[in-house]
Amino acid sequence: MFRNSKISRALAGKIAKAAKGAVDSYQARLIEQEPQITDRFLGACQHSINNTRIGGVHWVAKTFTDRGSNSQEKHFGADFLCSFSLKLPTFTVSKSFLAQAKRVEPSDYFSPTTCADMSSQCENMLGISPASFVFLYSRQAGVQVVPAISVVSARPCNPHELTSYSVSEFFTDHFECFIGDRSMAISSSAGVEGLLADLHVRKALALVGHGDEV
Repeated sequence: MFRNSKISRALAGKIAKAAKGAVDSYQARLIEQEPQITDRFLGACQHSINNTRIGGVHWVAKTFTDRGSNSQEKHFGADFLCSFSLKLPTFTVSKSFLAQAKRVEPSDYFSPTTCADMSSQCENMLGISPASFVFLYSRQAGVQVVPAISVVSARPCNPHELTSYSVSEFFTDHFECFIGDRSMAISSSAGVEGLLADLHVRKALALVGHGDEV
């Protein structure tokens, strides 16, 4: 978007806080599995962003769950999708990214078989979109984001060894249009359910902003 750090940093800050809350629950063993952590994370994003006004833009945030069989999830390797849409008088953008969630600690041994499975999931996501990432959930390191292309390009290793973003860094770049795929564009939250069905993704978060020029 046009340079406006107030919007990008405020939104990214809310999402980083939501990620921390999900990790806090994981650390307290209130939740254990990747789908539970993802649901807590995306739900907290919706709660903190929906119906807020930042930088002259009104934001709507909504989560969606695929109504079909989750058996397709492993075929595509994507656990969730994040959609971002913004409409201003002189700037309009709509784009998304795909993500696979993985619980792993920096100190964990990551077997060659597990590496191969994760790489296969990333290849499947990259077959859909280059805007594909792995969200690492860790009690030690919080949430870190690794590009899927790094996973498929690397030797077998713990993914914490790869270059990563913090949640705040990642979403700041996403909102400032360094990250995202227009081929998965959604002009309103109403289109998210259809995209979930088409891609067989389990969960989605849609962020939609409308406002005056800022």
